[in-house]
Amino acid sequence: MRRRLVLLALAALLPLVALSGVLSFLLLRQQQAAMRAEATHEVERMLGAVDRELLTQIELLKVLAETPTLDGDKPDLPAFQGFAERFRGQLPLWHRIILADTDGHMLVRTGSPFGTPLPPLVDERSYRRVLDTGEPTIGDLAGPGPSGNGMPRASFRVPVRRDGAIRYVLTGVVSIKPLTALLGKTGLDPEWRPYLVDGSDRIAASLRTPGNVGARAMPPTVLAREAGTFGVYDGISPEGEPLVTAFRKSNRTGWSVHLAIPLDVYGRPLTHAAWVLGAAGIAAALMTAAFVLLLRRELRAQRQDTLAQERAVRMEALGRMTGGVAHDFNNLLMIILGNLEMLGRRNHEPRLERYVSAIRKAAERGTHLTRELLAFSRGQGAKSEVVDLNERLLATLTMIRQSVSGHIEVWTDLVPGRHAVRLDPLQFDLALLNIAANARDAMPDGGTLRITTRRILLPDRTGREGIALSLHDTGSGIPAEALPHVFEPFFTTKDVGKGTGLGLSQVYGFAKSSNGSADIESRAGHGTTVTLHLPLALEEVPKQAAGPADTGTVGAAQALVVLVDDNDEVRTVTAAFLEDAGFRVEQANAAQAGLDLLERGGVDILVSDLVMPGGMDGLALANEARRRWPGLPVILVSGYSTTAAKATELGYTLYMKPYEIAELVRGIRNHLAGNQRPALGKPV
Repeated sequence: MRRRLVLLALAALLPLVALSGVLSFLLLRQQQAAMRAEATHEVERMLGAVDRELLTQIELLKVLAETPTLDGDKPDLPAFQGFAERFRGQLPLWHRIILADTDGHMLVRTGSPFGTPLPPLVDERSYRRVLDTGEPTIGDLAGPGPSGNGMPRASFRVPVRRDGAIRYVLTGVVSIKPLTALLGKTGLDPEWRPYLVDGSDRIAASLRTPGNVGARAMPPTVLAREAGTFGVYDGISPEGEPLVTAFRKSNRTGWSVHLAIPLDVYGRPLTHAAWVLGAAGIAAALMTAAFVLLLRRELRAQRQDTLAQERAVRMEALGRMTGGVAHDFNNLLMIILGNLEMLGRRNHEPRLERYVSAIRKAAERGTHLTRELLAFSRGQGAKSEVVDLNERLLATLTMIRQSVSGHIEVWTDLVPGRHAVRLDPLQFDLALLNIAANARDAMPDGGTLRITTRRILLPDRTGREGIALSLHDTGSGIPAEALPHVFEPFFTTKDVGKGTGLGLSQVYGFAKSSNGSADIESRAGHGTTVTLHLPLALEEVPKQAAGPADTGTVGAAQALVVLVDDNDEVRTVTAAFLEDAGFRVEQANAAQAGLDLLERGGVDILVSDLVMPGGMDGLALANEARRRWPGLPVILVSGYSTTAAKATELGYTLYMKPYEIAELVRGIRNHLAGNQRPALGKPV
């Protein structure tokens, strides 16, 4: 009860908070977006002016580097110093000019008489950068000098080239005082704080706080410069005040302009949004009821989605497991039936025939069970066709009425028109009969089975159009605890001996193999509805065409068959039967071994299992054989494979184990005669 009261309290408060928050956020975002846009524009303008000033100093230094006094093997260094002194005298902001050789020794330093011992270079890192890149660079900030007065200075360095090689590095130490003026603009908000950062992350100029010049930039500024060349980031002042800062970094100089806005100024539009709280309170009462209703509906839908996902995962796992079991059983049944066929060809004692017949019937019952398991796991070859759903349903209606007996009425309510769907017609008929059989068992005293179709959007949220085929009975229904398991193989609510538990699993497998889904709704005492959701086909329903004429059986004439199967017993019994039928057989236990046999030449037909270990399976072998020997006939066999449907789509003849080997012999002969169309081979 307490949890429900808390939920109701939250439901009452949430619309108020949400509405006021949305309106406030929209207003704040609009005004803050305008602030960011203006700040971004300003840093672009300021950086352009700063770049021009810095590059101007570099260009002046380049002019000085071209002086003839540095030409030749023995430059006139005293003459160069005199020229440099006059050059510096024309530029008031220039503090000193230094000439160094490539070993890092100062040769000339204005302000010091020529020949005076000179100190080591300062900021050797930028000096080395000039030598390594051959390009001008701007060094780190230097202090104002021993007096401590004035602004810090920046060093500009350019290479001095003669005969294509760097002979010297020329440095100009320049006051950066003019850069502060470049950060100012008439009309700029006085609470906004522009500042300039050099290539070594030190503050080179600051309009509002000149005392910070020369100090290292704060960590958020350093991180922003490392992460990119422009943007907006959350900064902080040396005093700990939070800031929102726009910046732009020059690709040419490595310096960046930053425009910091105090967070309280940036968030000031929030106060302008306070009036929305009153309107939000009025709307809260109306929205609370809607919120509670939508919350209940959302929780119910979420639970249904979760249950559907859990069931889908469970069914996929069961499908893989049952497919693997069916594969192994089909190989065993193939061995039994193959040997029975061989025994039948050699047995001439009538008294043994009844034992052989009993074994054959038991194997055929096992075959029927594995077929239904494969239908659930979707591992058998599907012979899909485009059919009109209503037309196919009406054609099956007679069988449905016969299966439910006369005391159950069958009604239909079909949406008018033609509705093309792609499915396996035989599996479709079997699915309807399985559903009808369950309905019959649920209505022992009679009732109604209603079959309806309607156009829908498929529930898989893909937006595809489809058709829903529902079969509703008025029977006893299914207990709630059993409902999540009814599609699982071998699960049944019937008494022992009255059902295999594979009927609805076949329905589920059919729906999935048709790229659709199956759903069931039921309540004890209120009947059951099974619904198939089938996607509409992109193709039209084809017109009926006459089938090919029966050409009979053609002789083998000692044709060479390459037989590939990793199961030794299946391969041995099949090879023995084919040899008895007059074929020459070469055997291989893997796809690569089969390919090696094909490369020898003289092969008339390839017969290969689909599922085999190693890097190449039967379908890959068939595709490679088709590519390299286009005229070579190929027949594939399988006990279970997820690629069986793909094999039939590619036009290969497919025999599902266990099959009659005599049927395989007929198929081989028809292929060799050239009159066999790609098809799904007839199983036992």
